[in-house]
Amino acid sequence: MRALLVLDDLAEGPNALAFEQSAEELALKDEFFAFPALIETRVEVRRALDNFRLDGVVTCRIAGECYRCLAEVQEGISARFRLLLQRRQATHAELASAERDGFIEIVDPGTREVDLCAYIREAVILDLPMRIPTPDAAGRCPHCGVEEAAELTAEQERAADPRWAALAQIEFSQPKEGS
Repeated sequence: MRALLVLDDLAEGPNALAFEQSAEELALKDEFFAFPALIETRVEVRRALDNFRLDGVVTCRIAGECYRCLAEVQEGISARFRLLLQRRQATHAELASAERDGFIEIVDPGTREVDLCAYIREAVILDLPMRIPTPDAAGRCPHCGVEEAAELTAEQERAADPRWAALAQIEFSQPKEGS
């Protein structure tokens, strides 16, 4: 099911909409994560004549390997998107300005439907984590419980990696007074 916003079906004021789509329907792919369940989108649309303000929340589950233990793990994500949609005639300068702004879209007055799939896909992609699971506040993996490695001091790094030993032998001269 496409996430179609039928503009003429929306009443003046607030409107609540919900969509469920698969990752394939959204053309959503990632080399590190899979999307094992449907992607749910809730959108509040506030209509004032031919102006539509959209506030959307997209929730889904991602699956991938735990970055610590490499076990298969799933994590939920929640992403937001906002859009001001205006149905009116616009000059080329206005269209260019709206495109640069990024959250304003001006459509032809005859437009009856707007497909939200690109906005939903973009919101999910921008909120994907670098890795899963995301460590908790204490620095532990919430899946396997392994703690993050503590930061090494400079001396520990030199001792841990012998390639840096030659740099430790460099002596720097002290600057002369008055220069």
